Amino acid sequence: MPDQNTTPERRIRINGSNIPPDLDADVLEVVVCQYVEGGDRFEIKVNALNSNDQQLKWIDSDQVQPGNQVEIELGYRDTTASLIDGEITALRVEYSNEQAAQLQIQGFDRLHRLRRGRRTKTYTEVKDSQVAEMVASNLGLEAEVTDSAVVHPYLLQNNLSDIDFLMQRAKRIRFEVLVTGRKLFFRPAANHLAEAVALQYMRDLKWFNVRLSTARQVSEVAVRGWNPSSKQAILGVARAGSENSRMKGASLGPQVAEEAFGAFSEVTVDVPVESQQEAEQIAAARFNDLAIELTSGEGEAVGNPALRAGATVDLRGLGTRFNGLHYIVKSEHRLSPDIGYVTRFDAQRNSS
Repeated sequence: MPDQNTTPERRIRINGSNIPPDLDADVLEVVVCQYVEGGDRFEIKVNALNSNDQQLKWIDSDQVQPGNQVEIELGYRDTTASLIDGEITALRVEYSNEQAAQLQIQGFDRLHRLRRGRRTKTYTEVKDSQVAEMVASNLGLEAEVTDSAVVHPYLLQNNLSDIDFLMQRAKRIRFEVLVTGRKLFFRPAANHLAEAVALQYMRDLKWFNVRLSTARQVSEVAVRGWNPSSKQAILGVARAGSENSRMKGASLGPQVAEEAFGAFSEVTVDVPVESQQEAEQIAAARFNDLAIELTSGEGEAVGNPALRAGATVDLRGLGTRFNGLHYIVKSEHRLSPDIGYVTRFDAQRNSS
């Protein structure tokens, strides 16, 4: 981790080339926001007034044409890392009597393309991971998917965009849909991974506000269904032991709640299931979704490209209850002359 005195750096490329030096000199602020659900976005704030002749600039430039590809790297000196490879989707200009006009160049990663247009389509004898591969292929993206195992006899995409349908399928089994550059990822929620970075309170972790709540913790999740072919009931159950990670905590969220208030179960009957395997998959996904809501926090750290949505961070100096791995669900990287480079993040944890 770079120390706080290291000079932050940014690199901005448009259509594969570094932006011209005169445009680079007019950049006032760069913001990149990353999410585990939905597309990442960026905003580049640019001075749009020539102080010498009071004429507007950049507003009509081909450099900021909607559809142009934009890559942003942030970091320190020779250690910058790419945070987003996206496309310009919007331009916003602030014309003011009190300060120079400012142009805001806004855009998203290529996930936004999946939201354009709705369609109705059927899939037969297919896994959710195979649907992800088809969607990626249709958009000219490379697919990197984790096998979702369960084969569905029939799926209906009913008047939904590709991304909304794919994210609907992903949420059902606790998968995530991410686009990095020209690659689409379809993978299980990654809170089981080793930490990408460690942060120490009052050193590189500037502040962190956290809340532990047992309100939605349950000891067991049961998913019930009916197999019309075999005329048999379907029951999928998940409980302690179904978690994909304890995130360096001593007690899992459901155990914390059970010790304080006794055992509680959640029974789900409104999710259509067609097999025992599917019921068990959905039960485990629901159990882990609830468990990771035990702890929710937001913080700010010295800017670090490794603090990405979908990564884990090891927080230290917070006391035994809150020390340990936290899963980043949102990150905001901001670099400007006024504040330097800082990263804000929202994170969750399933244990204490």
